[in-house]
Amino acid sequence: DGADTTAPTFPRSSAEIVKQAYKACQAAWKNGISRQRIEIILPLIGATDLDDWPGGIRQQFKAAQPMVEDLLVQMKNLPGLEGPLSGKIIDDADAVGAWTGDALGLVLFPTAETVGELRKIAEARKNGLVIIANPQWTTSGQVISDFGVLPWVRKPAMELVKSFQDVYIVKQLRINGDDTRWMYTYPYGWQIFVVRGPQDMTTILTTDTQPSYNEVEKALRSLPWTMSSKGLLDRIQAEAEFNRRSLESLPPNE
Repeated sequence: DGADTTAPTFPRSSAEIVKQAYKACQAAWKNGISRQRIEIILPLIGATDLDDWPGGIRQQFKAAQPMVEDLLVQMKNLPGLEGPLSGKIIDDADAVGAWTGDALGLVLFPTAETVGELRKIAEARKNGLVIIANPQWTTSGQVISDFGVLPWVRKPAMELVKSFQDVYIVKQLRINGDDTRWMYTYPYGWQIFVVRGPQDMTTILTTDTQPSYNEVEKALRSLPWTMSSKGLLDRIQAEAEFNRRSLESLPPNE
């Protein structure tokens, strides 16, 4: 590996996501980060015009499984993480899966209800590496946390969750009609992009800590070419046009 000091740009394929996630997880592991959190964008499989995921979380699991398995095949070649891995479903209803070996573990779609299983996997690999991918819990906001209000339940659960450090995160978010892409790659920090065209993505914000929704919205408003800088009427018209184009681009039903 060459000493590449530039942060990667936003990935354009699932294969690129896996490649970038591996580099970030590998760099973090080499620096002693043994509990890692990743969030990946899944390829849409079986999407309809009304619903990206008509099959719900199980369909998402089918899309995510080959990606996390590709990542694990590479991770288990690293010194200290070698050895066979076995996979199992922890929670069938919520499609929570775990892949574990002697020194390496990954839990996909962990939920508040499966924190006990996650704790066992992590504690059995104190000298190894455990990764959580696309956790399904909510830990903040106006809603009561998924971990409940009982302090003796909530506190240890939150401590476990917080022991996992962000290593690689990619997500998409539409803000006021602007198509934004959020990216965190260890050790480079956060980058926020706006999609301007099929092959055109512009960086609007780089920061060490995760920016808030409001900070990103403020950055969008400050740029004359964004939808966020337009008046409400312009935004409504643009959204209607976006929805019309989306419907026109759908393949006809068989």
